[in-house]
Amino acid sequence: MSELERRYRRLLARYPRDHRERHGEEMLAVLMSGAGERTRPSRREHVDLMWAAVRLHLRRVVAADGIDARDVLAIVSLLGPVALLAGATTGVHEVAWFVKAGALADMPWSTQFPDAPAWVLWGVVAVLVLLGRSRAAAVLAWPAVAWFVVVATFLPHQHWWTGMDAGWVLVGLLTAVALTWSPGPARGRELVGPRAVLVLAATVGLTVALGVLAHGVAVVELLRFVVVIGGTVVACGHRSRVGRRAALILLLPTVTAVLGFAQLLISLRMPTSLEVAVFYGLPLLALLALGGLPRRVRRRPDRPVT
Repeated sequence: MSELERRYRRLLARYPRDHRERHGEEMLAVLMSGAGERTRPSRREHVDLMWAAVRLHLRRVVAADGIDARDVLAIVSLLGPVALLAGATTGVHEVAWFVKAGALADMPWSTQFPDAPAWVLWGVVAVLVLLGRSRAAAVLAWPAVAWFVVVATFLPHQHWWTGMDAGWVLVGLLTAVALTWSPGPARGRELVGPRAVLVLAATVGLTVALGVLAHGVAVVELLRFVVVIGGTVVACGHRSRVGRRAALILLLPTVTAVLGFAQLLISLRMPTSLEVAVFYGLPLLALLALGGLPRRVRRRPDRPVT
């Protein structure tokens, strides 16, 4: 065995055993044939092989292999509009405060609840989805996403749109994509069952209530995280590989919130451009690496439910 082959075999040893047994010798032959006169793998080969191995292992963790990405998006198209309503918690808290003070008529909406139109639109989208009006829901989902962009750019009150609240924008965008190009909520309901919407709606309701009644209390915030994660996973189907991938998408706000809390904890200040790259780019890269996002949505006849 040459030194080059030995080094390649060391790199290939990082892959899952069953993958090596099926494809190891073929991969080694391709690598050896393309090595030319080199006596060791190139730096780019090191990076490519190690990254591919990490991706395979991570995909095994979430059991993402062999999943139809269209089914994942179908679940998101059904549950995404409901999940998004939890993002209105901060605004609802502001409204409750003014109601309690008897000054709702004096509430400055542009500063206290500037994103209200977006949440109203998502509420209408959720109702349309439940009524089976998926085309109308898809049409309204895009203005809701556009309003997120407007408030993030011109009215950045309440929400840290370039930081920990970026997850709401991402879920909104992916929900609009799912409503537009996936098989639709009807297929999603076939996959998760009729009770999934009720479970997620109850989760959202409890999450909003906890946020309004005990805003900013550490123990309650932790409880909200537990409720959101548990309820979302149960609604999407914790025993289903398709459901777990859909849950990864719907839990993006939780992921970006954790990143934001970590940033606050270590008092790390970043320029806005870097914040956008971290809070928008990293979650999307993680979804791609874990198989939570399709690389390409193909249109083909729906498969029968198995």
